Amino acid sequence: MTEENAHDAPVVVGVNGTETALRAVLWAAGEARLRDVALRIVHAAPYAADPTGPGRRRADAILARAYTVARRQGHAVDVHTERLDHEPVRSLLEVAGRAQLLVLGMVHGDRPEDVFITSTAMRVSGRAGCPVVVVRGRRGPLSAGRPVVIGVDDPVADRAALAAAFDDARRHRTPLIVIHARHGIGPLSERLVDRDTQAEMLGHITEAMAPWRSRYPDVQTDLRLLRGSPVDLLLREAVHAWLVVVGSRGRHAAARAVFGSTSREVLRACPCPVEVVNPGVMDREQTVPMPAGEAATPSVATAPSRPAWADHPHDRGELW
Repeated sequence: MTEENAHDAPVVVGVNGTETALRAVLWAAGEARLRDVALRIVHAAPYAADPTGPGRRRADAILARAYTVARRQGHAVDVHTERLDHEPVRSLLEVAGRAQLLVLGMVHGDRPEDVFITSTAMRVSGRAGCPVVVVRGRRGPLSAGRPVVIGVDDPVADRAALAAAFDDARRHRTPLIVIHARHGIGPLSERLVDRDTQAEMLGHITEAMAPWRSRYPDVQTDLRLLRGSPVDLLLREAVHAWLVVVGSRGRHAAARAVFGSTSREVLRACPCPVEVVNPGVMDREQTVPMPAGEAATPSVATAPSRPAWADHPHDRGELW
């Protein structure tokens, strides 16, 4: 994706006919409105190759319901639908390369469809070419003052995740909590790391975060150096958060193994949406944030007397 069209790239949401996916559609529609870009609803349907078969009718029905849910929420968003020909993971990774955000739904459950959804979200999250938000729980799409929470190990290595988190906090006008976890707990850890060392560590992280605070002066930032498991600390903060942001460690096998140690565990148990950011997704918006005072504000279009979406082939407004 070039710098010129990166800001115009759509928010993409993957659907599969479940209620979980429809919650992701609601979240994605709200995010597309705030970003003032189109919403692209996609469904991977290799089973629908026959244009006259039942598979095609099922795929069209899935897209139609998702389209109607997005349109009936009152969001002034340009909505498009697309049926993809390949299996879900391949399809989603391909569309992620042309998106500024990919949104997926995920729940815990023992049903085959729940297990499949979880597997797809896990496999896509650590490899996508754009940030991926996995919508967890039943919390609505609005931030309502709840903070964005990010776990940071190394501010340099995690700069893509930090950029996404600061952008999210500014866009939603909500505080940002930055957590740096010191591994190890108990008496042994207390003896190995004295107060002087703790102060030195805090000073190092504070200094590393200074450029971010300078670039985003309108974002209220709370830096916390805590002792304990990164997963436990993030999940504890997630109870009161709107969004948790975590970084992955890239696309290679060894990197994905590291991704599994923290990000995957947060994805599995987090009560709020989780944004996973691959370090390779840095773009112009992330590396060069807007100057202070130029934060984007939501753009709400004025609907014509007969909205264009009323004639969309996947509109099923009469059902709602």
